Amino acid sequence: MVLPSIPSLPPFGCPRPSPLIVHTLLYLLVETQSTGSSTSSYYAGKVFDSLTGHVYIGSNSLRAEILREIFDKHSEGGLLTLCIDEKYDKSAGMDCQGFRYVENSIGVTSAAWNLQKLEGVEYHSTLCEANVITTELKATMFTGATQASHLLAFSLASLRSVISMISACGQYTIYILERPTVVFLPMSHTPSFSPSQNMVGGNIPTVEEWANLWRAWDLVTLQMIPKEMLLQKPIDLRHKCLFYIGHIPTFLDMLLSKAIGGEPTEPAYFWNIFERGIDPHVDDPDHCHNHSEVPECDEDWPTLNTIMGFRTGVRARLLQLYEDLSSGKRPLTRNIARTLVMTLEHEAWHVETLLYMLIQRAGTGTLPPTGFVVPPWDLLKLQWDATPAPTTESVILGPATLILGHEDSEADDFLPELEREAEFREFGWDNESPARQVEVGRFRAAWRPVTNKEFLPFWRAGKAELPRSWVEDDAEVRTIYGPVPMDVAAEWPVLTAYDDLAAYAKSKGGRLPTEPELRLFLNTYDVGYEGGANTGFRNWHPVPASTGMESESGRGSNGGIWEWTTTLFDTHEGLVPTNLFTGYSTDFFDTKHQTVLGASYATVPRLGRQTVRNFWQRGYGYAWVGARIVWDI
Repeated sequence: MVLPSIPSLPPFGCPRPSPLIVHTLLYLLVETQSTGSSTSSYYAGKVFDSLTGHVYIGSNSLRAEILREIFDKHSEGGLLTLCIDEKYDKSAGMDCQGFRYVENSIGVTSAAWNLQKLEGVEYHSTLCEANVITTELKATMFTGATQASHLLAFSLASLRSVISMISACGQYTIYILERPTVVFLPMSHTPSFSPSQNMVGGNIPTVEEWANLWRAWDLVTLQMIPKEMLLQKPIDLRHKCLFYIGHIPTFLDMLLSKAIGGEPTEPAYFWNIFERGIDPHVDDPDHCHNHSEVPECDEDWPTLNTIMGFRTGVRARLLQLYEDLSSGKRPLTRNIARTLVMTLEHEAWHVETLLYMLIQRAGTGTLPPTGFVVPPWDLLKLQWDATPAPTTESVILGPATLILGHEDSEADDFLPELEREAEFREFGWDNESPARQVEVGRFRAAWRPVTNKEFLPFWRAGKAELPRSWVEDDAEVRTIYGPVPMDVAAEWPVLTAYDDLAAYAKSKGGRLPTEPELRLFLNTYDVGYEGGANTGFRNWHPVPASTGMESESGRGSNGGIWEWTTTLFDTHEGLVPTNLFTGYSTDFFDTKHQTVLGASYATVPRLGRQTVRNFWQRGYGYAWVGARIVWDI
């Protein structure tokens, strides 16, 4: 859709717009506009055809309970316009400049703003149809302190920003908000389970955290996979979709029995076919680690209804364990706590890995997530195109002494003096432990990962394979909503195999970072979920990286991806292999897997902890992994 140019709007007391300001007009379409793309989801305005509820509030009033009640009261059609005034002063009366900015931004003329009071908070609201949006759109930097605080407040209120619009002076920020199917809390606001129900430190999941993850899992497995896809393989090197729906409750059932005893939940034969998935060698698919033997014929697979009955029984078994722990019938031990952490995080891993399978069929089978509005791609593109470049192209780090990992050996779980000390601990995977000191030399690192736009000419020159995150026709980029044109995703980090990104880095006179080098960079400059990073399903797609801005001391986000390192995934001194999930790490100490750090847009917040180490085969291009270039000094 071609957007007509419009004259600049008055700045309403703000300084004149900077060159980063984009003047745009967004028509609120009721009908989908064809773009020639292979997906019907690429259009700008149908998202906003019911945008009629609008609220103006001061930033000092952004409490979760207030936001929830405001959304309940004023949202229309599942959406709400929220304008936040950073200098709101209720003693000064109505801020006419602020109201005027909102009215011009959402296309409302002479709106009647009504003063509202809620639990001691004053704000203004109006109810009227917004036919067009005309605004000065400043490129959104969610990892700035102001916007990050807004996103945190929205997460605590179970709300999500679809898009935001920032005034030139930065005083006013307009958000289009929705209440999606699932929202993840930051770990600082996620309590750890305690039988005493006291607030304790640690990361043992509560029943509420399980329920939230189940909302995400059920959304992906039961609403995004059409029935005709259940027995299909979106990726040849993985199982059919139905396997993963059965694998998750089976894994939980098996580990519960290992931790607390008891017979398998019926049907017991699920333990034979759903225990473990596959990760065969990319260059030799017949070579694979130990795994379950699955049915060869479609008719021999259990039905979805049978699996759902099994899943319900396993979840009930888990909830009974929590009841027994809370009542004191069963003591909380380290082994039980580790089991709860491992099974929840295992399910969280599979939400992401199943999605990178499903994205291969998005637009031709996979359904978009219900409860989330389709992104307004045209408008987002304008913002992304105006993303400010880093103040400098790269940054020098090191020399430095770095601590990798944490102290969390599974071998200590059954020591008599330690087995009951489960609270106030951070549990992790075997490859995260123990803490170990490494020295990092001096090096120079690119502020941001390689983008689609940067990688495109390299691929067109025949120097790399087509990224699995692209569609060769018209060089489109895959999203869970279907492919979008390359110019929409140009500033996103490119997601592709290690070998091709290593070749690209070499062509630029650099290389990919080691694990300690990348860990040092991320520890220093990555803001994480709480700092506004694009993780934890804030979006269902990458966004441009934001690191490297002098105004934020270089801190920001990599856009919502994992990043390759040159470090082979292997053992290290003091690593104790897990007995709960035999072979989780050790099966992949095969010289074919690289250590991967970071977090993607579909990585839940708890898996964004700094000690987490992911790993993928370097020739495997389906995972959501990109890379940044580093140079020796």
